[in-house]
Amino acid sequence: MIVIIILLCVFSFLVIWQFVGYPSLMGLIALRWSPKKKDSSYEPYVSIIVPALNEEKVIKRRIDNLLQLDYPGEKYEIIVVDDGSADNTSQIVEELVKKHQTNSEPCLKLVRARERKGKASAINLGKQHAQGDIILVTDANSLFDRNVLKEMMPHFEDPNIGAVGGRYVVSNPENKIASSESFYWDLEYVMLRGESALQSACFFNGSINAWRGNIIEVDIKVLSEDLEMAIQIRRAGYKIQYEPEAVANEPGATTSVDQIKQRKRTAIGTLQCIFKHRAYFLLPRDLYSLLIFPSHKGLAMVSPFTLAAIPVLYIIARNGTIIIPHLVATILAFALMFGILMLLRARLMKPEKGAERTSVLSIFKIAHYVLLNEYIILLAWRDFLFGKHSVLWEKAESTR
Repeated sequence: MIVIIILLCVFSFLVIWQFVGYPSLMGLIALRWSPKKKDSSYEPYVSIIVPALNEEKVIKRRIDNLLQLDYPGEKYEIIVVDDGSADNTSQIVEELVKKHQTNSEPCLKLVRARERKGKASAINLGKQHAQGDIILVTDANSLFDRNVLKEMMPHFEDPNIGAVGGRYVVSNPENKIASSESFYWDLEYVMLRGESALQSACFFNGSINAWRGNIIEVDIKVLSEDLEMAIQIRRAGYKIQYEPEAVANEPGATTSVDQIKQRKRTAIGTLQCIFKHRAYFLLPRDLYSLLIFPSHKGLAMVSPFTLAAIPVLYIIARNGTIIIPHLVATILAFALMFGILMLLRARLMKPEKGAERTSVLSIFKIAHYVLLNEYIILLAWRDFLFGKHSVLWEKAESTR
């Protein structure tokens, strides 16, 4: 029975730590951290790469948005990489290239891949045609706030900074399905701010990430290329800075099918990263490999098994004097930490981009999203172990 009690304590601690403990710790660090003053006059040349596959619905709007950034036009370029589109994506971009050829505007380029190979391959192809020391990758269906480059680029004046990630904001939180994803990214905002202050952000979002082009090569076999790049950068000894004032707005999935498709792809990519860099994580040499990555990403990949272990141990124990006190203590501890986390979330988020109030109804929606995510992680393990995945694009059409 002692072994069962110990295991129950360990598994309940891991659940509480993953979902509310670690985010709360990062929130407290973020709250006490005063960001360094940035030198806005530092303006390195930036190559913005937009991988695209069948994006005729959104590509013109995306390019127009990038052309209007508050940054000197002669100090950035836009490279659209068409990864074998079967629609009018290339034709639309070609027309825009002809239209925008003035010296006062950023250089706009179209690069065509010979064959469809996936986003990571498209990024590498775009990088071959890039003139900037700093590469910024973004999605075709995102929209940047005008100040994105002004907020991100000054961080690169510090030679220890290898990458800067911006803030991903779900632009349609009023949708019932997208609202749960919006809450998820609120928590990511809290954690990334704390991690960045502690040592290095765990990862950057695929919709808005900038990095020194000479320190990494994107692995074309990994589905979550953004996470894999972040690990490469950290292993090379550079830090990843999170810049919450650089905002990328993107619609969240509005169908369960698309949401599952997105989350499963991300989970498979995370598993690939863990196994590819297992030596780095098994022998931790910094806070990133010891605390940040395991708490933020590692535990999430085993959480279905951790959660399932608790009721299994209850069944094995069949002892009310063990089960009831443990269950009550776990629920109370989780509720207390969840309350603290919601307070930190409210304190950290600015009013104009603030968090929606956490109501009883929203708690049920959050619980549904968590359970759905645990199911998706199990699907990801199945597809990862049996090799049922591809680096080729699996776009969520409801986000276009």
